[in-house]
Amino acid sequence: MFTAEEVQIANATSRNGVGRQMPIVPRVVKSWVDYFYHKEDTMILDFGAGKKATEARRLLDDGYLVTAYEFGDNVDPRYHNELALMQKYHIVYASNVLNVQSDFDMMLRTLAQMKNVLLDDGELFVNYPSSPRKSGLTVKEVDMILRSVFRFVDRVNMIGNTPFTCSSPVWNCSI
Repeated sequence: MFTAEEVQIANATSRNGVGRQMPIVPRVVKSWVDYFYHKEDTMILDFGAGKKATEARRLLDDGYLVTAYEFGDNVDPRYHNELALMQKYHIVYASNVLNVQSDFDMMLRTLAQMKNVLLDDGELFVNYPSSPRKSGLTVKEVDMILRSVFRFVDRVNMIGNTPFTCSSPVWNCSI
């Protein structure tokens, strides 16, 4: 589905985590699952989990049913499930994934993969950090792309009952 060059570009910016605090997208997902679902029976996919699947492992340690997916040189069988895209999930999240797509076409193919693994009533959570941006797309353009792929698209601005502001918008999308 992706060329070796596209995979290499995306893998080159992979991070092992953003420090002690959980990044915004996994925090939103954790809060969302706690409020709207039951973590014991909600299947979650960390799409583009990073070399060590740090956030997926944090959520697993907290009792969430998380599968980590990665591609290219970032795949480590200790952390990633190579069959992850053959299953369906209630929640799919991609933290700092869209911003490393090399171009518009790669972003569309990546979003198609995410959409394909969602259950009919499933939800996708993605962000688009201000840097690094490989595709050169603006936040407004990414919003328009999401709206062309998904039936429902909304910006998330709360974690639980707490409003948050972030330079990297977070979207909730569903089919």
